[in-house]
Amino acid sequence: MMKFLILIGLLVLLYWYFARRKKKLAKNRKRELIEEMVFDENCKSYVRKKEAIKIEFNGKTYYFCSKKCAEEFLKKISKLQS
Repeated sequence: MMKFLILIGLLVLLYWYFARRKKKLAKNRKRELIEEMVFDENCKSYVRKKEAIKIEFNGKTYYFCSKKCAEEFLKKISKLQS
C-alpha cells in the first residue's frame, strides 16, 4: 500500500512539473509572435524590426527590408536635397 501511495505522489509531481513547463513554453511562444514592425520608406512595406536594415540619415532613423531598398532611398533623398 505504501509503494502505491509513493507511486501516485511521484506521478502527481511529474504531471505538475510538465503542466507548468508546457504553460511557460506557450507563454514564450506568444511573446515571439508579437514583434515590433517598422515601415520601409522605399517599398512602402512593413518589416520586422530585428530583421530590418537600419540607417540613420540627418538625425532620423530609417528601416529597410533590403540593402537594395536602402540604397534606392538614399539615392532618391540625395537627389531631393541637391
